[in-house]
Amino acid sequence: MKNRREKIQEILRNKEIRLTRQREAILEVIYEAERPVTATYIYSSLQETNPSLKLSTVYRNMHLFVGKGILRKLSLGIENNESYFELIRDEHHHHLICIHCNSVLPLDCPLGEFEEKIKEETAYTLIDHSVKIFGICPHCQKYSKA
Repeated sequence: MKNRREKIQEILRNKEIRLTRQREAILEVIYEAERPVTATYIYSSLQETNPSLKLSTVYRNMHLFVGKGILRKLSLGIENNESYFELIRDEHHHHLICIHCNSVLPLDCPLGEFEEKIKEETAYTLIDHSVKIFGICPHCQKYSKA
């Protein structure tokens, strides 16, 4: 069984991207997060272990990864207008977004049967769909009551 680092290296090799410590570190943060994250989050997460890393380097690599099909860039409609990024995985999912802290939680997609019904009723060839659900996370609920 491959460890996380080996999986990340394999992803980069398969997409013909030169392996660098910074690229591996950036992907590791995203891999560990298991949720969409911003370039600022990645940069902040890596500052202690990679003090020479620049935010522009993070952005440049994020856009490279999007272009190579490793990451998906998300526009989640959050007030800060910062783009979020997540690993492209096999499973389709949606996002639950906290309106206070902007945390993002991936949700399994329950719309398979609904899509089939739409295709039958309209004769459309469906290409994609996206659902964003907004709410207040348990942490923010607790904090706002204190």
